[in-house]
Amino acid sequence: MADPHAAEIVRFRKATKAFAGNAAVRDVDFTLRQGEVHALLGENGAGKSTLTKVLAGLYPLTSGEMLIDGKPVGFSSPADAMKHGIAMVFQETNLIPS
Repeated sequence: MADPHAAEIVRFRKATKAFAGNAAVRDVDFTLRQGEVHALLGENGAGKSTLTKVLAGLYPLTSGEMLIDGKPVGFSSPADAMKHGIAMVFQETNLIPS
């Protein structure tokens, strides 16, 4: 069982990401604490990839807040996210030759 007093590693507060006025992610509140494991589940188009790409520095939030170790951040690139210990391995089949 997760410790409710464990340090917050990642937190989204009212996180929204829109493309051309259409919200892909709307008002997401999500907290990941030290020692926890989460799975993002949902239908196609639910915003799972968008949220992880915000975390990885590929997209900026349109509104809301992302905190890493309790401090507000806004990554400008994957390299910027990496400086904060965030990296992502993409499951894109076109990245690996077959």
